[in-house]
Amino acid sequence: MSLRQLWRRNREEARLRRQLRSTLRRAGIAEPTDMLEVCERLSAIWPVPIVAAPFDLPAHGPFGLTIRYAPEPRDEAIYILYQRVATPLHQQHVVAHELGHVLGGHPLDPVNDLSEIDPNGSTGTLRRTSYNSRVEREAETIATVLLGRAAARDGVTLPSNDARDHRLRRALGDKVEWL
Repeated sequence: MSLRQLWRRNREEARLRRQLRSTLRRAGIAEPTDMLEVCERLSAIWPVPIVAAPFDLPAHGPFGLTIRYAPEPRDEAIYILYQRVATPLHQQHVVAHELGHVLGGHPLDPVNDLSEIDPNGSTGTLRRTSYNSRVEREAETIATVLLGRAAARDGVTLPSNDARDHRLRRALGDKVEWL
């Protein structure tokens, strides 16, 4: 990759991060939180609800799937299905990645056969399995931003309450940022 390409990619990533911060502020998400709560809060500002739910996806298939579903036009929603048997940490990452597609405005592929869910209501799905494309890199960047500071919500705990530790806690406490 040339320096020019790297520079463009970094500029695009910075734009994406600014856009994401703005969207999260509009949704009232000011601190790190669980991805299911992020979906719930984003639903308040998104054109259609965004629902994340565990699902028994085939073991040999993807860990996550995004479906735009409309059994009736007025009941349309975006469903992020994630592998029920994945670890909780992996589930959070999968939901964050799929949210990256939604927030990135990535187009859905037409549905051919989702008969296990409901063939009459699905209007499109995201089905990609490689991180080589621009949209996959973008979704992964958004997931990284969403999850990148999640540990900040747990904070740093120092072992004692002596004066030196108090000064250190005071000096570092306000420096923890999420986005």
